[in-house]
Amino acid sequence: MENTQNQAEACTLSGHGSSDTATLPEFMAGNFAILSRRWPDLAESIEKAADTLPPFSLVQKLTQTLFVDGIHLTSAYDRGKEAQLQASQIPPESPCAWVYGMALGDIPRVLLSRKNLKELTVVVMNCAVAALSLYFFDHRDWLDDPRVTLVAASPTDRLHKPFAAAPACLQLAADSAGRLRDLVCLELATPFIRKRHQADNPHLQKRLADNAVYVARDLSIDELTAKLRSRTVVVAAAGPTLSEQYGWMRDHKPGPIIAVDAALKPLMQAGIVPDIVVAIDGHADIYDLFFAEVDPALLQRTCLVYFPVVQTELLRHWPGRRYVACSVAPVYAGIAGLQAKQRLFSSGSVIHPTIDLATRLSTENVILTGADFSYPGGHSHVSGCTQARPVQGSHWVLNGYAERVSTIPSMRAYLRDLEGFLAGKRGIKFLNASPKGAAILHTTPLSELP
Repeated sequence: MENTQNQAEACTLSGHGSSDTATLPEFMAGNFAILSRRWPDLAESIEKAADTLPPFSLVQKLTQTLFVDGIHLTSAYDRGKEAQLQASQIPPESPCAWVYGMALGDIPRVLLSRKNLKELTVVVMNCAVAALSLYFFDHRDWLDDPRVTLVAASPTDRLHKPFAAAPACLQLAADSAGRLRDLVCLELATPFIRKRHQADNPHLQKRLADNAVYVARDLSIDELTAKLRSRTVVVAAAGPTLSEQYGWMRDHKPGPIIAVDAALKPLMQAGIVPDIVVAIDGHADIYDLFFAEVDPALLQRTCLVYFPVVQTELLRHWPGRRYVACSVAPVYAGIAGLQAKQRLFSSGSVIHPTIDLATRLSTENVILTGADFSYPGGHSHVSGCTQARPVQGSHWVLNGYAERVSTIPSMRAYLRDLEGFLAGKRGIKFLNASPKGAAILHTTPLSELP
């Protein structure tokens, strides 16, 4: 890496940075010498990334840090306390640990001070950000520690525990690290997400009480799966790209269509009557949102699969057969008669149990339509959905064309949980009909109808 100093000086003097001197400190060469000796492939990747550095500047408050693409890489006031806070996610007695994002090396240093730690893997989330950090800050102490392994994030990485994370590095993640970033963020948010679905939630308990008479007499989903089997099943989610699939869904229906609740009205407006509708949300008045304006006479042959916490009006007004199901959420633990076979995978979105149901009905193929997990074209939902509106998410995922498309953290979380579910399914081929939406691991593009 003999040209590293010239590259860094060029970046600094060309206005990307704000260093006051053209002579870079001696430690920089040491950083890259260790990197080249221990992880030559990674060193090469970081050197290449130095050709396209994001905007940055050095910031000096109580301590010095880097300001990269509008984000402080660490605290500019007390980096040590910040690193200790993040490192506290890892139990003190743990012999191994993972750190997602090297930042300025503060979290690795805190962890390496522990006598019990034997192995530390630090994951570089963006090689260009790592290059800047290596140019301007001394990392020689922890990089040369034999307990350390430095790796670059890849699109197929799984999340390792126990871990700590540098928040700024998650925000600055490269495209190749986007999926891993989402897994880290999802794991960190999980304890807060679960609080919303606790068994003692008074709103959900009231819904359960109001719906008890329906739950007691309605059919089990195993009766539905026993009689409705097909080679191919179509799942209709409510993403903006759903409308692009109306033609073949209407004219060349390859199999039963299972729609999420929010997709029902748009489908009906397009002349498509789904065979099954799935509704699970206990926190919203989904009958008022998605069903009240639909002519019930058109749904007499359509089945409803629902979770016991849905708005009671939906069950009262549904004209066709109703089938009850649930998830493994604690709120359903005390409901008599609900068996394990009635439990559908659910991790916060109605798309999850809808796809699980599709796998139980399909013998070969499940086609996903409108499963965008993002805002392609700057729209929240397919046109005709009550909740459809122009929107621009503050986060991103990659779509089927490997382009960034805006989204929000909750949809990224739903996407990654779905990918985990699909990974465990064997014998079913999942086809994604919506390349403008998020790319979904374990699916293939729908190039032609099965």
